[in-house]
Amino acid sequence: MSTTSMTSQDALWLTMDRPNNLMVIDTVMWFRSVPDWSLVTATVQERLVDQFPVFRSHAVADGTGWVWQEVDDFEVSDQLNHVTLPEPGDLAQLRAFVASQRSEAFDKSRPMWVMHFIENVQFADGVVGAAVMARFHHSIADGIRLTQAVMGLCDLDPADVTAVGHNLSKPSSPFAVAKSVATETLSDVADVGVAATRTVADVVGNARDVAMTAAKGDLAGAATSIVEDGRNIFTAGTAALKFPERFMDVSTLVSSPENRVANDATIPGKFVLSGPSVDTVWSGKPSLAKDADWAPVLDLDQVKAIGKLTGTTVNDVLLTAVSVGLSRYLKEHGDSATDELIWMVPVSIAPVEAGVPKELGNHFALVALRMPIGIDDFHECLTSMHERMDRIKNSDEALITFGLQRGIAMAPGPLAAGLTNYFANKAVGVLTNVPGPRTQMTLAGTPVDGVLGWAPCSGDQPLTICIFSYNGKVTVGFGADMALIPDLNRLSELFADGFRDMYAAIVGD
Repeated sequence: MSTTSMTSQDALWLTMDRPNNLMVIDTVMWFRSVPDWSLVTATVQERLVDQFPVFRSHAVADGTGWVWQEVDDFEVSDQLNHVTLPEPGDLAQLRAFVASQRSEAFDKSRPMWVMHFIENVQFADGVVGAAVMARFHHSIADGIRLTQAVMGLCDLDPADVTAVGHNLSKPSSPFAVAKSVATETLSDVADVGVAATRTVADVVGNARDVAMTAAKGDLAGAATSIVEDGRNIFTAGTAALKFPERFMDVSTLVSSPENRVANDATIPGKFVLSGPSVDTVWSGKPSLAKDADWAPVLDLDQVKAIGKLTGTTVNDVLLTAVSVGLSRYLKEHGDSATDELIWMVPVSIAPVEAGVPKELGNHFALVALRMPIGIDDFHECLTSMHERMDRIKNSDEALITFGLQRGIAMAPGPLAAGLTNYFANKAVGVLTNVPGPRTQMTLAGTPVDGVLGWAPCSGDQPLTICIFSYNGKVTVGFGADMALIPDLNRLSELFADGFRDMYAAIVGD
């Protein structure tokens, strides 16, 4: 039987599954007519299964690691499920089916992916179409490459696909150099098994020392100290530890978005010095049941019009609309005090060329977006969002967090699990923004009307939000824990209302 070694990054996602937060990427593609399912099946076989052995393989433990091993009796039909929605078969029924599948775990003895061919999808104008829900375990690949692979099932002009991602650049400041070396050192320690004797508290304490030395302005000294002492990475004065979380806030006040050194100095405040995710209406332990919803599609030209008049990007505008929707939701539930939410945002660290990917696997880092909440003035909220995104773009955060992820992936199981939950619980959830094809594509000859995909939550995160642009439209989807956010459809409504109000206030009717 053919086997392929699994990278430590892929294995990390494999072992991060929790019954109440599965590491599964869920996607939905819908059509205003019904495809020929036999042609779709042949396309899946040819463009997915035949091209990527991982789709006909299962995960097998091999010593201290994992391998992908091809399944002897693999049949593509075993991974495909035909579903007919009950009457009235409207979009609410489709959303209910999608939600019901989000808590279904995969059996590691079989390939960890499935596609549901869904019929009787009735649109608001009476048209009867269909949908495909595809579910992939995160260990197979990251969301961007899985999206690329799913797009590869379709026929489209490669020139109409927006390339995303970039090569992970080398750190450009002494602080970034020091932090990069720090994370590599942790990885090396894990390689020889010494990390098993270290506790999560040790790692957190070391990272605090990193930030404090940098906060005092001694970047060169910080870089030197890591060489001198790999365990206690940096040292700091006790006075600075009195208010560690404010370190990042001070740096933000005195730096500009283009100041890379200062921006790098804010990173520990987001990842280590900040406390758990703010306690609010959706806080708690996630349940097994999950929900899914998506807002009415937006016209991309309207999004661009707001950006043009305010000097902001499409991404800034969409994130601001999300902020407005979340702010209104919190206020409706009696929370007017929350002024910020931390989101984990996946960033590709390797170029993603147009067309079908040459390889799969996980090639991304997570950066932290501190989303402003509770700002009623649209211009003010847009400006704040733009500045915060610029600070991330003009920093080495992706490099630093990728090193951290690598260190966690190489650590022994209990330590890796503890660190994963520690960092995950600082965020309310995961937020993705994927640029899809700019023109309409077809699957087995059937035009695709819309696409959406949710990244998984980890730790105790209750919420995942996905933004997907395609063919001049933008769809924003919400995935949530059903017990913690029992009225997810209301969040979708508030997002749509917020965008409409922002457009009217800035562009006009």
